[in-house]
Amino acid sequence: MKLSVKIPLLLGIVVFVSTAAMLVVVELKVRSTIEQSALNSLVGEIEANANFLKSKLDLHTEVLAETATRIRVRSMDWSIVQPSLKADVARLGALDLAMIDSAGIAHYVLGGTTLDVKDRAYFKKAMAGEKNVEMVVSRVTGKVVTVFAVPIRKTEDMNSPVVGVLLARKDGAQTLSNLVTELKTPYKSGYAFLLNEDGTVIAHRNQEFIDKQFNPIKEAEKDPSLKFFANMIDSAFKEKRGKAEYQYKGKNLIGAYSEVPGFHWVLFSIIEKYEIENKLSQISIAIALIGSICLIAGVIAAIGVGRSIAKPVISIVEASKNITQGEGDLSQSIPTHFEGEMGDLARYFNKLIATLRVPISEAKTAVDNLGTVSEELSSINRQLEISQAAKERSQEILRIGQCIHELAATSEQLRQTMDKFKV
Repeated sequence: MKLSVKIPLLLGIVVFVSTAAMLVVVELKVRSTIEQSALNSLVGEIEANANFLKSKLDLHTEVLAETATRIRVRSMDWSIVQPSLKADVARLGALDLAMIDSAGIAHYVLGGTTLDVKDRAYFKKAMAGEKNVEMVVSRVTGKVVTVFAVPIRKTEDMNSPVVGVLLARKDGAQTLSNLVTELKTPYKSGYAFLLNEDGTVIAHRNQEFIDKQFNPIKEAEKDPSLKFFANMIDSAFKEKRGKAEYQYKGKNLIGAYSEVPGFHWVLFSIIEKYEIENKLSQISIAIALIGSICLIAGVIAAIGVGRSIAKPVISIVEASKNITQGEGDLSQSIPTHFEGEMGDLARYFNKLIATLRVPISEAKTAVDNLGTVSEELSSINRQLEISQAAKERSQEILRIGQCIHELAATSEQLRQTMDKFKV
């Protein structure tokens, strides 16, 4: 293979392999980084959403707590409390309001019914001075409801004794779900859902989960297909914050979770994995396009560099060939505009040729002189031969003539050889 082909080819292969390897490394690194970044972004986003959800819930409870501080409500006189709270039912967006006395008997404003709720956790927490929110199955309607409960204190002093509880009963399938679905995510397939401390769904875009009090951990005991989902839920309640990847109904899902501050609830933000993969595919295409451009440019540059390296070497080879194979052109010189070692090689070659020109030129002169002498001797020899024609030739004259003939032949050969050299 010629050097003019071999060097560019080798450089092209090196550039191709190096660029391809670099693209593979960049591709893997970028994919890993972006996927990790997306998950970290989901974790940061879910924490912000958990805090936002808490603030919305706190707003609901604070409005209810403000209502509980009214003098009429603090009187705990049902004949006074009931008419004073009727207008607040609609204002608070509730299905009904109730005043619960210290014995746990709830008196409902609109329904006019009474109900024993002393065993309910929300009543116990409120009597202990804690504002709280729970989702329960209503003993009045038999439906899932969201209950907001705040303590009613004897006076406006926050340290005064708790004398009762003010309760707001709201639509369970909509109240929390509306708050959760308001949480934003940059992914089309993304959605959020909320589980209480038992692992039961209390907010979801699918109302059926709420109505049926869907609990993935309990359902996984009957349905093995929910195992991955249940394990993720179990881990979330233990870790309180993190990211997860699991399968549900044939879909690959990834997401993040965070405990809602002040509650024992865990908020989840889930997206389908294909969305991240689509983004990664777009980036992969961009990297491939950029890599192809770089590869083509690199190969072209390699060919150019290879030819620039091969050109002076080829010139020297051609010049040497002309000399060694009989052309003997010592008048030629190689361009010395090459840079670096190639330029040095060209210059030193030219110096070598220049060094050879002097002795070759002198040798040509000597051969020319020898030729002249040979011609003169040949002329003398012919005269001798003529002068001795009538006489018997001596052996000596014959030998001298033979030598002169040989010298003339040798001189002619040397002259022909030296004529080939151009100095």
